[in-house]
Parts: sequence; structure tokens; C-alpha cells
Amino acid sequence: MRSLRVAAALCFLGVATAPALAASEPVKAAVLRSQGTQFTIGTWQYLNSTWPQFGNTPVQIDYWSLAGYHWTHDKIAATGANVLILSCPGYNMYFPEEIEAVRQYVEAGHGLIITYGNFRSEDRALAPLVGLSTSISLGTGTAADPIQIDALMPDHPVFACVDDPYTSGTRYNATAYPYSWILDGGTVLGNLFTDALPPRPGIIGNDAGTYRGLYFSYYIETGNQQDMQVLYNAILWAPEPGTACLMIVGAAWLLRRGPAGRRR
Repeated sequence: MRSLRVAAALCFLGVATAPALAASEPVKAAVLRSQGTQFTIGTWQYLNSTWPQFGNTPVQIDYWSLAGYHWTHDKIAATGANVLILSCPGYNMYFPEEIEAVRQYVEAGHGLIITYGNFRSEDRALAPLVGLSTSISLGTGTAADPIQIDALMPDHPVFACVDDPYTSGTRYNATAYPYSWILDGGTVLGNLFTDALPPRPGIIGNDAGTYRGLYFSYYIETGNQQDMQVLYNAILWAPEPGTACLMIVGAAWLLRRGPAGRRR
């Protein structure tokens, strides 16, 4: 059964027909001004140097080019990024023209990942790109117990090579008030829960056809090795559907074996 599921997933992703050189093409990500360019630089350095632990597609994460103010479409395009990452916006404030530049870049055929954000500023306009409504109201907090992520779509590439459920290494998570997650085109890929907290969306995906968006309701960048695997998977999945960089994400399922647990 496992081999059939793997074969189907690889066929779905186009691995069987992907050119041999596709494996050497890196996926480029650029981190937008956020806590990701201020406090979690080590995460990007780690993924840049250790990506072979997670799969056979290189990732190149640029965490400096867009760390400043006044992004423009041209400045974003100059990074050559396949996917943009807004990593825990926190109390960072954004200008409308910056957010409009991001929106145009993503909708032109690139990916967007937003983590542990509650859309306090102009970045609220980006919520629909990751499948959330602009009317959603979110707060952030710290769970008393370890966070677990239950895959609702266990064959989705984001969950390749992790346990199901998997225990995250972070306890920081976002909560919807008044306890209603309002989606706008998004699909809940995985639920977040703890011993004390009932299930709520942990990972939301939006495949719009010409671009893809992902929202993580937990601070995945500060997590453990399984979090890093999911983040790596997300960076591969998020760019424009059909590009070569997506063709081999499933290959890691055949090549790697992880710790005991339910695997794909």
C-alpha cells in the first residue's frame, strides 16, 4: 500500500517525467522584513546548509535583500525568488505599496508562506493569498503543552517524511477570535492540537492555479527537526505549480527513512 501511495504521489507531482537535471535546480526563497529577518536568521542558515537532510532539491533562502523598508516589485523580482516568506510579522508595520508589490509578485506566478501572523498591519491584504479571509481576527499565545500537528491530507507533499501526527518543537500558536477560522479559498491541510487545546487549523493551503500560498498558525521556524522538514517541504510546494522545482519533492519519500511512526 505504501509503495502504491508513493507511486501515485510521484506521478501526481510529475516526478516520473521530470528531466534528470531538475534535481539540481534550486528553489529560491526570500524572507520579507519580519521577525524572520531579525530573530530567526539561524533557521534560514540551517536550511541553506543542511537541505540534503530533508530532500534532494536544494533551497537557497535569502534573508537579507528584503529585510529593509520600501519594497518594490522590481526589488522583489531582483531576488529571483520562487517563493516569498513572511515569517512571524509580529509588530512590524507595512506600507500599502509594499504589500501591493508582494501581492502582484505572488499573483504573477510565485509562492507565499506566512507563519504565525495575525495580520495587524497592511499585511492583512495578503490573507486571501494564503487562503484566509481579510476579516479574520487572530491572537497569538503560548501553549502549556507540546503542540501536535495532525495531517488531514496525509498524502500532501507538505507532510512528506514526518510522523502523523507529529510533535512540533514550538509552543507559539495563533488563535482565532471569537474562535472562528474564516477561510477564503483555503483548505485546512493539518490541525493543531495539544492535550488541553481542541483541534484548530495549523496549516492552511491555497492552490489558486497560478500561485500557491501557505499559512502556518504556529511559529514553525523556532521548532525541531520535524518542523524543519515541513518548512523545507513547504518551500518546495509553494512556488508556481508546474515548475521544475516542484517535480522532485516526492522523491524524498523513496530515498529517506525516518524515525518510527506513521510515514509517507
